[in-house]
Amino acid sequence: MSKVNPGRLLIGTPDLTRSVSRQPAHHALGRWRIPASFTNLISLRKLTAAFLLLASGFALCAGTAAAKPALRRHVPLIRGEMRGKDHRHRGITARTASAFSVSLSASATTLWPTQTATLTATANQNVGPTPYFIRIYDISTQSFVASCGTGTTCSAQITEPTEALNEYVAYVAAGGSAVQNVQAASALTEVNWLTTTESLSASPTTVAIGGTATVTATTGANIGPSPFYTEIFDATTGTRVAVCGVGTTCSATVSQNVATTHKYIAYLSADSTTSPPSAVQSTSAADYVTWANGGWQVSLSAPASSYGSETVTATANMNVGPTPYYISIFDETTGAFVGHCATGSSCSVAFTPHVGGDDLVAFVGSDSALLPPQTTVASSSVAFTNLEVVG
Repeated sequence: MSKVNPGRLLIGTPDLTRSVSRQPAHHALGRWRIPASFTNLISLRKLTAAFLLLASGFALCAGTAAAKPALRRHVPLIRGEMRGKDHRHRGITARTASAFSVSLSASATTLWPTQTATLTATANQNVGPTPYFIRIYDISTQSFVASCGTGTTCSAQITEPTEALNEYVAYVAAGGSAVQNVQAASALTEVNWLTTTESLSASPTTVAIGGTATVTATTGANIGPSPFYTEIFDATTGTRVAVCGVGTTCSATVSQNVATTHKYIAYLSADSTTSPPSAVQSTSAADYVTWANGGWQVSLSAPASSYGSETVTATANMNVGPTPYYISIFDETTGAFVGHCATGSSCSVAFTPHVGGDDLVAFVGSDSALLPPQTTVASSSVAFTNLEVVG
């Protein structure tokens, strides 16, 4: 086996060892010089083929080396996109390392209307490096109330001006106005804005001119923790006669120095001297007080509920037959005249209540379809009756 002398490059073949010298010699090809003895061993054609083979090897290595910088430039681009939000605009979909989960909580689930609660959605991982958002959806209005494109939490302030029951759900999902490409969904969270009932009573409902009556409003719950007030208005004059900010009852003493009938209404509302007030949450039925010196009294009875037509009865303390007066019954819920009687002290009429109920009231007064009649000498308390629904 031959050894390589310094300054020589050997090219081995199965049957021949060829020597190419970098030292000066008689024959030259470019800057490579070939010893004269080499020409006796190999033809110029074979030498050319060897150089072509050697050159192609160098080109292959050079090409491979040239391709790597381009690959190295591409990898940081992908990594950069995964860290930021550019991929959302370039249409690249990122794969997360693990599945998403999301929960939803509310700072309060029972409130008075106009009060505010905070909803907070919490995901198990940062949505920043992904094409997804943490979103909070109001099922009642079918709209999003919050959408966050980074971090693990997303919050929203919610409120309702009046009584309402809303359901909310949190998603990890794609953006847009519609619910789409959902990766995770929370359980439903209900938030309830509760109000309360308001009722009103007057006692007595018929008094002598210059006498006094008491009107009392009653709510179904203590309004102290609420932002609202119980207010009683004289609807005939538009004057507020009482306002209370706490408790369940609110009263006022009223009086008139002439023969007249006044209508009173109670509201759960914002503090206001204007009738009707603002931000009304509930309203009572109207109650009437009549100031007259004739000594008349009238009462009204009706079934609390029925499955159809029923009999309602107004009873006066005197026979109206010899007088110019009638016993009349009205549905103050609809303002409709129900019926009247021109004689006797009792007046019964058939009436079919509505679903949700009707408030009825009776008067002794002139023959009139107006509520109240133009000339009234007595008024009753209000009677409530409701239509029951079968099935």
